[in-house]
Amino acid sequence: MAEDPSILYRPETLSEISSLSLRAMTLVEGLLSGQHRSPHKGSSVEFAEYKAYTPGDDIRHIDWKVVGKTDKYHVKQFEQSTNLKCTILLDTSGSMGYASPLKKQDAMPKAQYVRTLVAAFSYLLLKQFDAVGLLTFNRSVTNHIPPRSKPSHFQHILHALAECKFQGETDISQVVGDIIERLPGRGMVIVVSDLLVRDDDVLKTLKFLCSRGLEVLLFQVLHPDEIHLPFDGDIMFESLEDDPPVGLDPADVREQYQAAVQEFISHFQTSCPSLGIDYQFLDTATPLEQALRYYLLRRKSLLKL
Repeated sequence: MAEDPSILYRPETLSEISSLSLRAMTLVEGLLSGQHRSPHKGSSVEFAEYKAYTPGDDIRHIDWKVVGKTDKYHVKQFEQSTNLKCTILLDTSGSMGYASPLKKQDAMPKAQYVRTLVAAFSYLLLKQFDAVGLLTFNRSVTNHIPPRSKPSHFQHILHALAECKFQGETDISQVVGDIIERLPGRGMVIVVSDLLVRDDDVLKTLKFLCSRGLEVLLFQVLHPDEIHLPFDGDIMFESLEDDPPVGLDPADVREQYQAAVQEFISHFQTSCPSLGIDYQFLDTATPLEQALRYYLLRRKSLLKL
């Protein structure tokens, strides 16, 4: 039975981020009037540049002060504000459904965490009149909801989140190749995944999205158990995807395992900025309200640079 969509996001999460504005850091195109900068010139409040007057230009935009000083007619052009089109790509492979078997575990299960994350971003984008869509995938696309900006669209996204099942393997490169033509020419793509994939070309794939004029935000989500391996005794580990089971005593490999995980995370932390990808690591033990607030404030500060 599908979960009640109303429990997929917490009021405290939404209240924390509702006052923060997620603005695109690159120029975007759109059809509706919003608050994001566009490469198109049009009638708006933000002055862009002057151009020489030519027959057919709106005489209301002639700058008469410039005419008085130079005796030449120039027309003001403005940056048009448009809404952002964002597509959220949610990895729904088996590993994304990990929940800890440990009795004393304060961390949120990954499935609940990423559902809340997607719901929160969807709410925020719709609140600021942007269009948001959702695409869930493992080795292929399992569901696709095109971007819409109507407030009622939020319920469609919540329903899809409630219905999604976390199973199978992940193939980000294959999925991106399949859906690239469906994505807006200029806009935003938010990828939510643990990045536990066999494909070594994930960064190459995401860079390809950037080359198509899309702004890429990458959220890597891991559970503390996946980071620290906090188990004791001889244990048989069963795969959530299709790997064979492995029996071992975690104490024998814990140090090497933790070092490998940190190297794995650092690889994305150091590589993404140079590729134009906005990367954020999320540990499900970190309250989502805190993680999102930090992330959005960081983006806001970058926009002022």
